[in-house]
Amino acid sequence: MTVVGVGEEEAAALRRHFGLSGFRRGQAEVIASVLAGRNTVVVMPTGAGKSLCFQLPALLLQGITVVVSPLIALMKDQVEQLEARGIPATFINSTLTELERTERMQRLREGAYRLVYVAPERFRSAAFLEALKGLGVALFAVDEAHCISQWGHDFRPDYAQLGQVRKMLRPARTVALTATATPEVREDVVRSLLLKDPAVFVAGFDRPNLFLEVCPVSGDDDKRAAVAARVAQGGSGLVYCATRKAAESMHSALRLRGHEPVLYHAGMEEADRRRAQERFMSSKEAVAIATNAFGMGIDKADIRFVIHAHIPRAVEAYYQEIGRAGRDGAAAEAVLLFNHADVYTQERMIEGNHPSEAVVADVWNALVAAGDYERGIQPLADAVGASEFEVSAALRILEREGLLERRDPSAGKWSLRLREAPPPAQSSRTGRALLEVVREMAGGGSTVSARLPVLADRAGLTPDAARRALAALEKARLLEVRRPFAGRSLRPLRRVPFQVLDLSLERVRAQEQRALLLLKRMTDYAYARRCRRSFILRYFGETEVEASCRGCDVCQGRRTRTPASLPKRAEPTSVYKAGLAGPEGQFSERAALELRRFRRELSRDLEVPPFILFNDKTLRALATALPASREAFLAVKGTGPTQWERFGPKVVEICLGARLAAT
Repeated sequence: MTVVGVGEEEAAALRRHFGLSGFRRGQAEVIASVLAGRNTVVVMPTGAGKSLCFQLPALLLQGITVVVSPLIALMKDQVEQLEARGIPATFINSTLTELERTERMQRLREGAYRLVYVAPERFRSAAFLEALKGLGVALFAVDEAHCISQWGHDFRPDYAQLGQVRKMLRPARTVALTATATPEVREDVVRSLLLKDPAVFVAGFDRPNLFLEVCPVSGDDDKRAAVAARVAQGGSGLVYCATRKAAESMHSALRLRGHEPVLYHAGMEEADRRRAQERFMSSKEAVAIATNAFGMGIDKADIRFVIHAHIPRAVEAYYQEIGRAGRDGAAAEAVLLFNHADVYTQERMIEGNHPSEAVVADVWNALVAAGDYERGIQPLADAVGASEFEVSAALRILEREGLLERRDPSAGKWSLRLREAPPPAQSSRTGRALLEVVREMAGGGSTVSARLPVLADRAGLTPDAARRALAALEKARLLEVRRPFAGRSLRPLRRVPFQVLDLSLERVRAQEQRALLLLKRMTDYAYARRCRRSFILRYFGETEVEASCRGCDVCQGRRTRTPASLPKRAEPTSVYKAGLAGPEGQFSERAALELRRFRRELSRDLEVPPFILFNDKTLRALATALPASREAFLAVKGTGPTQWERFGPKVVEICLGARLAAT
């Protein structure tokens, strides 16, 4: 494919708007393709400058550029950066009030903006689509395009509808961008966006300055020791944990060792997250302990190490996260602290995000019984006896199927109960006025349920003054106060039992199997006995790859040392042979992992509990014996001829694979 290079006009715009003297590798060709009016697919590693590939054309084209972005925080940051450069941009998402959205749409019609960032969910609004269609879209940019593909590590159903959105908007050109996409994901992106013969640019994924390492650990103590040792060496770094609880635990452990890392996860208040991000960005020695909620849009060039305390859910996610290290070109490290128990944790999280039909049914029936549900996810999870993960996933499924709507944050009723206590001698005027209103509304009873504006109006107070008065009356033990639910209420759009819905969950099951396969590929990376750099490059479709490198632990030896990674005997022994996937007679965690996965899938197909097939004790015995024949299989306690006939050959296949991996 021949690509015409950018000209002086583009170079001048680059200097004028972005203060840059030249393009990074691959940017000029992409920008030229977009400006030429060709649909374009861009795969560039994190930090390679994807955003410029649509931001610069947006300033040179006549018309609006619509940027689809999956994260509210990311689009807000990018808009702020553009505004700081004097570039007219805005975003329209759920954080705005109805009045703010209306005002921004009006300014959009008046031509006040060159770029508008939107979340994919915004296109559910037919009115919004019609408004954009009337403006004429010069460029439709889809950021994080891997979210379109069900083979992507972060599939989002609303992204899958963007092909139909393009069909309605008829943009002059489309560019889809992602940092991580395998060949199968790229094909999915092209197909889902309905792109005909797009130009496809895949920038080099090799990061020679990154040292790739997998360090086996036996548990949390080893992880903390390894992280603390690396933090003590100095330099800015990121430590990723799988859950909020794990991040908080790691953060506390490092503080006890005298370090001062910042903590970041989605459960923190927005102001606290903002302070943590600012502190991390402003210090050359700052270390962040975070979940994967941290990092999108972070452009800190001097990050010296990225450590994963738990195995990520996919190679794509892992490579995107480690790509935040060493953007200045200097040496940096990417370390995965690997423990098989973390694989099981990820599997449970995948299962929780793809709930069973029974959980979806229980959630639906609970919502139908409640009408408008205004209590939050955790009480709903308690009510149906499921995890918060499962209930959140069930709600997403019901919403995607058009059976449920999430209403604006509730301004619900306050529940107040009068207590038998004399009013204090020095009670405030506002407190006395509000207490009198509550007694009047109770009508001789003891309880009142009312919205705050009603209480405030009757007492002649502002809502803020009424809220303060309620707090004072509660503190004085004159009232028992139960505050209203402040989140988004849930409303079922049909009032029928679940069985009547005839809802198919086949797509959910297919997504679950894909997620488990992506996790298996990530596990294969952890087990790799050959060059890790070669593994990653081949994974992303690069064919001309050296068999070995100077930048991974397999080729050059490990740098990170923990108690679990030290040899148990005097003679040199591979840690993989010492426990990760051993020969016959030595427990193989790899075999155990595959046997558990096989047992789970079989139990679903046969609709029987997993322990009916073989219990955990038998599974462990099989993972130790690694039977290679019928006789060896039957020699394991807990097996029998019937089990051999039903699934013995598959068990042998799994065990043989574990043997081969250990050699």
